[in-house]
Amino acid sequence: MQPWISQSPAYLERWIDEQGIDRSSVERVREGLDIAIRDEVLQHTTGGQQPNLFIPGLAALPWWENDRFPWIAGLEAATADITAEFENLGGLRGKRTVNGNPTELADEGRWSAHYLYYTAKAYPKNVKACPRTIAALEPIPGALGCGMTYFSVLDPHTHIAAHTGYTNAHLRCHLGLVTPDGPRIRVGAGSREWERGRAFVFDDSYEHEVWNDTDSGRAVLLFDLWHPDLSEVEVRAITHLMDVSRKLIYRSFWSKEFVSA
Repeated sequence: MQPWISQSPAYLERWIDEQGIDRSSVERVREGLDIAIRDEVLQHTTGGQQPNLFIPGLAALPWWENDRFPWIAGLEAATADITAEFENLGGLRGKRTVNGNPTELADEGRWSAHYLYYTAKAYPKNVKACPRTIAALEPIPGALGCGMTYFSVLDPHTHIAAHTGYTNAHLRCHLGLVTPDGPRIRVGAGSREWERGRAFVFDDSYEHEVWNDTDSGRAVLLFDLWHPDLSEVEVRAITHLMDVSRKLIYRSFWSKEFVSA
């Protein structure tokens, strides 16, 4: 359990009072915090799903069918524009917002990113440089600020170790931009390869792992979106908790010089 979670119930209760929220409308969020604090998440999940913040009662699938998301066709249609803005930021070879291995997950090779949003907070310079990407993401619930949104780059011969995302309140989408044959991602027990101009959605609170065994770089547009089973008030409550987490655990990240670059 991340330490900030133990402090979150008090912040949430204060927010409920300040907003005049009916407590029953956010009971799943409150219960999820209790489950995490009691270290009982694994009693409520199966198949390798292991979020830090667990919201009970949400549909749990490692991979989601695209027909659940009517916005995917529009996103895929914008691939050329999105790729052009990725290239303008530096593409596979340019300076990245984050270089090296910031999450310590790439145990071989190099993973890096051009961030648009990090823990729901924007990188203004990159956002301003990518208006067509932002326009393509606007119709998607949460894509502009519920979690992570960035161009993800895997150098040749890179492996990202198995790991899980921090909450099942988000799903994650990848749109293939630079996709040589061979790189693949495993989520739960199933694996897929990327295709240029094609998107897929998965639940990153399940264990997942990534390989690029080729001699070429791979790039995707990666972003989080709200789980479709959440209500509007639950989204507001979790957004507040994310604000709390930024204040408690991400101060040092946001104070780094590259954030304002």
